[in-house]
Amino acid sequence: MHRVLITEHIHEEGLRDLYEAPNIETIVRLDLSKEELYEAVKDADALITRSGTAVDAKLLDAGKNLKVVARVGVGVDNIDLEAASKRGVIVLNSPTGNTLAATELTMGMIIAVARKIPQANNSLRKGEWRRENFLGTQLYGKTLLIIGLGRIGSSVATRAKALGMEVFCYDPYINAKKVENLGVRRLDDLHGALALADFVTIHVPLTGETKNMIDDEALRSIKKGAYLINCARGGIVDERACAEALKEGRLAGAAFDVHAVEPPKGSPLFDPEIAAKVVLTPHIGANTKEAQQAVAEIVVKNLIKALNGEPYENAVNIPYMENRMTLQEREFLSLARRMGMIAACVVKEHIAKMTVTMAGPLFEEFELNLPFELPYRYMPFTTAALKGLLEVRLGPEVNAMSAPLLAKEQGVSIFESRTEARTYKNILSVEIKSQNKAFSMDGTVTEEGKKRIVRVDGYEIDFVPEGWILLFSNHDRPGVIGKIGTLLGDYNVNIANFALGRKNGSGLAIAALQLDSSAPREIMEKIQKDADLLWAHLINLNGE
Repeated sequence: MHRVLITEHIHEEGLRDLYEAPNIETIVRLDLSKEELYEAVKDADALITRSGTAVDAKLLDAGKNLKVVARVGVGVDNIDLEAASKRGVIVLNSPTGNTLAATELTMGMIIAVARKIPQANNSLRKGEWRRENFLGTQLYGKTLLIIGLGRIGSSVATRAKALGMEVFCYDPYINAKKVENLGVRRLDDLHGALALADFVTIHVPLTGETKNMIDDEALRSIKKGAYLINCARGGIVDERACAEALKEGRLAGAAFDVHAVEPPKGSPLFDPEIAAKVVLTPHIGANTKEAQQAVAEIVVKNLIKALNGEPYENAVNIPYMENRMTLQEREFLSLARRMGMIAACVVKEHIAKMTVTMAGPLFEEFELNLPFELPYRYMPFTTAALKGLLEVRLGPEVNAMSAPLLAKEQGVSIFESRTEARTYKNILSVEIKSQNKAFSMDGTVTEEGKKRIVRVDGYEIDFVPEGWILLFSNHDRPGVIGKIGTLLGDYNVNIANFALGRKNGSGLAIAALQLDSSAPREIMEKIQKDADLLWAHLINLNGE
């Protein structure tokens, strides 16, 4: 019998499979003190929780029999993933199941802010009858810009079209066929798209690329009198800039279910001066009975499979993989992820194909014997490269288990092969292709355990993939590096290292500058223009 401990309120219908499983004993213990929790987890084979239970190293040590920790929901901030992986504990979550709930809240927020429903309700409850204060805007015939056409964004598009809205999208990474099938028009310039929209709704993850995506500059591009809705993640919209746009009348209204700080304290959106234009809710996007049941059912189904040694989905970590790998294999795993991240930063459009090639005895001799089947049959190095590629675009919630499934969903074809090594004993190659561009790089790990990128687009080069990297291509002539160094110096950005790759007869070069800090957006624009570069990308490899 497997003992499963539940420490928080979970939808009862979502737990039905758990109660009916013949080889599982379910123990529900709510509102435990820390000491009681440590005692209760001692004999548990699995733990089911939400966000209120801190699954830290101490709790994992107490649960010596733990094989699985399951989080009902998406975020796993309350779980120490590194500690769980080291102990061989599988961490599961339920990233799907709330799509319809989030979609319907978005539509509700659009209607609420357009028709001033909360404000009208509050006014009437005060005994007022001031219909003239609540002149709204109808949706029929209006343009809706959807930023991010993933599962939720696509679902919003379908419903908005049913209301007679004209739907645009801004999503440089989405498959063109998907956009066509949805009957949505894709726009490639964000500021240009903002200038056309009557309503703007956001459905992207919070990443380095999307943080403060809707800032003061973007809000000055927006069509006057537009409405802004954010039910995605706090931090994507600069709340102070949004409040100013509302005060100045550039925005007619805004609706937020998510906030930069949660719970929000002193948010600019609470300013009484803009209260008549703002609708705010406390992150209730997934709060429906049906969604809560669905996420519980998903996590329970996979938990049962994991305990029974069957193929399962939605694992957040890969303890079975890393625990069975040598130190050098783990370094190549880390290298593959960083190569995927670099590729994602260079090719900023939909990726149609990724090819991972492995050469050398390390890959020839590699075997990963697992006690169960995976839902895909890729080498872990391919999976790690995919994870790096997708997490830049979809956020840190992408993991090695979900990456191949997300790639399939996004229409990315994956190929892997093994070949003989030549210059280096072991070498890993990653190539990605979009409709308009191909990009490739080779990397290795030295005998001393140092990760290196040794070739980019066929140019021999040698740099360490870590920290902030300015990667660029230029005409191979004097003065280019000097101009870039001067521009960086003007902004107090220090160059820590420099690597140059040249190809005889091409007249071009590729260079990598390792920087001590990030470079502001305006300096990137100046570098691209003043140094006459073919392309330049600032890549952040911190935080691994």
